[in-house]
Amino acid sequence: MFYWIIIFLLSATIPETAYSDARDETPLLVNLSTEQKLQPLFLSQFIDLNSGLTSAYIDKLEQVLQFDLGHSGHFQLLSPTRERTSLAINKALNDPGISREWKGLNALYVVKIQIREKQLEASLLSVNANSLKTFEGFTLSGEISQDRQQLHQLADALIKSLFGTPGIASTHILFTRKYRIEALNKWNSELWECDYDGANARKVMDDQSGYCVTPIYIPPKPGYQSSMFFYVSYKKGQPKIYLGSLVSGEGQQLTQLRGNQLMPAISPQRDKIAFISDITGNPDLFLQDFSPEKGPLGKPRQIFTTHQATQGSPTFSPDGKKIAFVSNKDGSPRIYVLDIPLPETKLKDIKARLISRINRESSAPCWSPDGTKLAFCARTGDARQIWIYDFQNDEEWQLTENGGNKENPSWAPDSLHLVYNSTGQQNAELFLINLNDPRAIKILEELRGEKRFPSWEPR
Repeated sequence: MFYWIIIFLLSATIPETAYSDARDETPLLVNLSTEQKLQPLFLSQFIDLNSGLTSAYIDKLEQVLQFDLGHSGHFQLLSPTRERTSLAINKALNDPGISREWKGLNALYVVKIQIREKQLEASLLSVNANSLKTFEGFTLSGEISQDRQQLHQLADALIKSLFGTPGIASTHILFTRKYRIEALNKWNSELWECDYDGANARKVMDDQSGYCVTPIYIPPKPGYQSSMFFYVSYKKGQPKIYLGSLVSGEGQQLTQLRGNQLMPAISPQRDKIAFISDITGNPDLFLQDFSPEKGPLGKPRQIFTTHQATQGSPTFSPDGKKIAFVSNKDGSPRIYVLDIPLPETKLKDIKARLISRINRESSAPCWSPDGTKLAFCARTGDARQIWIYDFQNDEEWQLTENGGNKENPSWAPDSLHLVYNSTGQQNAELFLINLNDPRAIKILEELRGEKRFPSWEPR
């Protein structure tokens, strides 16, 4: 019985014949390819002014910034035609009439990079506004693992200057990696972290239990980076929730509850944990008060149950007052939302509102940081796809297409980008996508093994 529960919670399929007829009012289905139009930007070839770096190395730096801007969800990179390249090299961005010339070459923005004595300087021309801004203070070391961080910070600064919010190029992604050790005839399970584009991947913990799942960052204090995370491990046979450290690589069990505990989620305010437990005999939704400094506070309380139904995959709203989760209480797994009840509220009085009405197999909801959307996966035809629910318009729309199952979406801090994992037989890969450009990009291709359960670092 519990094996079936685990399979359900981890987004596997359930036969259509197992579903009862749910008669819910169907919301408007909207098929959107993009949210906003991408703006044409020309990134000029990096100009070497006695930098002391090789041309091959500078090409690597250029490729990093190309990726960051080209997948920012804001820009369409213009091709380097002879006219654009010549104009970028031969004329300064503050020359009289330069904006008119760039407008004639269909550019709304131009970025020009110069490197002098390992100091990188960027100039940004906004063509319509005829305004020029300079970005300095990026020191290069000659080590690509370090210098790509400088380019990520530059990309984020460029985006913030234009759109008011920072980009996500300097963030990270936490995920699980599972691979087979043929010599020992066993599977190994590890927790890894990488840059958002898949670079600088590093192992943060070797679980050595054969299976660990659903890692999630604990939000940091303002001005800091995340240093802790939750995850679920089977090292004791039953799944238990652990608190892990990105610094020490060690983990400790969160609570000593009986039974199985799964799928932890933490509120953005860092004061509550939601999770699934069968301590009462049924996989139900629980809430635990929490402090990053002190750990669990008091005893967890059950906040949702339904007779003979399975609950799963909780996710908090940005204000920490609501939880979205999965339940098959109406015959098939769907997404519901409830207001977090007061401690004295009786279980029979707690009601949840149905969100996903179009598809009959929905799972793995993730609330966007700006609170306007919910990403989830749902069976669509022959494969599981990523869908978006828009709270403002009460609309559901399909984000991903084509074959192959796509699962476990996680939002970036900008509420524009998502990371998810594909699944196949002994194969799972991570992909990036954003709402303005539905072309998914595979990352971490060189890291073998099954990569699953990505979690995007919050700010």
